[in-house]
Amino acid sequence: MNKEIVKTEDAKQKLTLAVEHAITTGNLGALNVEQRLQYYKWVCDEAGLSMASQPFDFLVLNGKTVLYAKKAATDQLRKIHGVSIIKVEKEISDGMCVVTAYARDKDGKEDCDMGAVPICHLKGDAYANGLLKCITKAKRRVTLS
Repeated sequence: MNKEIVKTEDAKQKLTLAVEHAITTGNLGALNVEQRLQYYKWVCDEAGLSMASQPFDFLVLNGKTVLYAKKAATDQLRKIHGVSIIKVEKEISDGMCVVTAYARDKDGKEDCDMGAVPICHLKGDAYANGLLKCITKAKRRVTLS
């Protein structure tokens, strides 16, 4: 058998095992750089997202490396699935900005979710960016839900 074919099959087997482990444990940290890129591409392809827009980041949360959907991902997902943000409510209380975003999909199904960001220590542009971050967070969460 051709050595290149064996090498390719071995690489596919290693990728399959690494991805299986990553998915079952919820930790992508065991994947090497090439495997992460292949996994990233696979997730983008499955969701119909453009890799060029960098829709995901690899983040370490609670000790696990995860694929985190950024605003670019949720914007594309809303377009693909016909999801509209129909209302956004903002409340500032006890140094927190809390935003509730309401969404409706093309079939009329509605959902809502919240985002919260501490803003009590912020001033000027940082305060404004905290408010915007909270809105983005709420929209992201309702889109993914």
